[in-house]
Formats: sequence, C-alpha cells, structure tokens
Amino acid sequence: MPDGEGVGRVANGRGAGRAANGGDPGRTADGGVLKLSSLAAVPGTVSAGTAGVPGTLAGTVMVPRTFAGAPPLDSRPAGTLAGTVAGTAGDRVYWLDPEGLPIASAQFEGRVLAGGGEIWAVGAGRARRLTAPGQLGEAVELPGLDQCAVEGERLWWTSKRDTALRGGPKEVDLESSERGGMIVCAGSLWVSVAGGLLRVSAWSGEPRRFVRAPEGPVPFLVCANGVVAGAGHDLFALAPAAGAPLRVISLGLASPPALMIAAGKHVWAFPADRSQALIVSL
Repeated sequence: MPDGEGVGRVANGRGAGRAANGGDPGRTADGGVLKLSSLAAVPGTVSAGTAGVPGTLAGTVMVPRTFAGAPPLDSRPAGTLAGTVAGTAGDRVYWLDPEGLPIASAQFEGRVLAGGGEIWAVGAGRARRLTAPGQLGEAVELPGLDQCAVEGERLWWTSKRDTALRGGPKEVDLESSERGGMIVCAGSLWVSVAGGLLRVSAWSGEPRRFVRAPEGPVPFLVCANGVVAGAGHDLFALAPAAGAPLRVISLGLASPPALMIAAGKHVWAFPADRSQALIVSL
C-alpha cells in the first residue's frame, strides 16, 4: 500500500464496532470497510505474570506474539494510550481494537501521528492530541503548517511562512526554507535539509552539530530503535548513541519511496511504482 492507506475491518459489515465509554464508533464506508488514509499506534503493555525475556530497550520484554496485543480498555491505567491503534478516514479519527474494529471515533479531518507514547491528529493548521477513546484534547493552532513531529505531549512543527522551528523549549531558526522529513529520535529532533540533517536537542532546544547526508531534503525520516533513517534514491542510517558514522544502504529505486515506516530494528520502504515493500534491517 504505497499510498499509506490501510483497511480497517468492520463487524458484520455494518460498522458495528464496540463503542468505548458509550461513544459512537462513527460512520464507515460502503461495504463495511474503513479505507484509512493514515494509521498510528502506541505499543501495548504486557501484564504481570506474562513470561518473557529482557528486550533490547530498558524496561521492555519480548513475549510470544499471542501475548503482545493491546490490554483490554478497562485494564489500562488512566491517562495511558498503551496499546492504542488509531486511524483516519474522511473527516473522522477512529480508535481501533486489536482486530481492526472501530470502537470509538471523533470528528477531525487530517492524519494521525505517534511518538513518545502519544498520538496526535494533525490537520490543516491545527492539531489535537488523542486523550481517550472518542476524545480529543484542546486544539493547538499551527498556522501555515509545513512539517511536524510528535514527542509525547509535545508537537514540534514548522510553518511554510518562515524558517522557525516551534513547539520545543524555545523557538529555533533553522535558516532553511527547503525542508523535508522531521522526526524525534535519540534525544534530538532531526530535520532533513539540503546536504544533510539539522539536529536540535529535544531537552534544551539548542541546535547541535550538522550531520552530512548523501541526499536532502528527503520526504521521510523515521526512528528505528534509536537509529535515524531517511531515504531518497538510497537509504541512509545514523545511530547517534553509538557514535557510528552515517551508513548508506542501496535500495535500487528509480525515485524516492512513496512511504517509509520503522518497525523495531527494521525499515519498510514502499516503492511508488509497485505494490511491495523493501524491508531493510538496521
């Protein structure tokens, strides 16, 4: 699905998803299938007593896939989105259960983005954080929105009207009007620009050392288990915590991918000219 669209299942073909907290699961497309234009998820938690082994990140475990689903809605701690999957279709945001059934919805036209344990709905010039099934937080105005990146309850963003980076501890002038993808990874915000990557500390908002890259600006940046990855005709990867130099991995594509997604230590690159994915291990 190179255009980034997904399909949500609907019970009995009639959109009869279970409405969380009594909320309306919302409208569905003809034929009982939601054609989602965007998807975002917060990893699920593992209940006490589930067998597992230490994971690769602090505080995580690896468990059989049958145990790794989202916990029941009524068992999740108040205020957490752990295990939440959300998508957008038309002018609504949908909360989905592990089977892809809509359980709640709210009116908002845009897309969903995840990061730092939170999901935001981002539209034309504004954004709202998903707070609970069927509920959105207060609107944040983003005049002239160009690019944005989610970091928990913080939303970093740039405007087409100027070169400022907003949403962090302080406003930063990126001094570049030509910008590509943006992502928060390994304690920094990264922005793809001509010649490489601009880096801003997620803690202080201070600019850091410019990182040279073979292409830029590229449309997508992702964070794969602490590794920053971007792709033009080829994929490049940088592990800031390891202090390793930037690596270039040939994709053999005639044009940049139409979509790129990080999943654990892997990056999925979807070519624009064929219905398949290139899976790259980092």
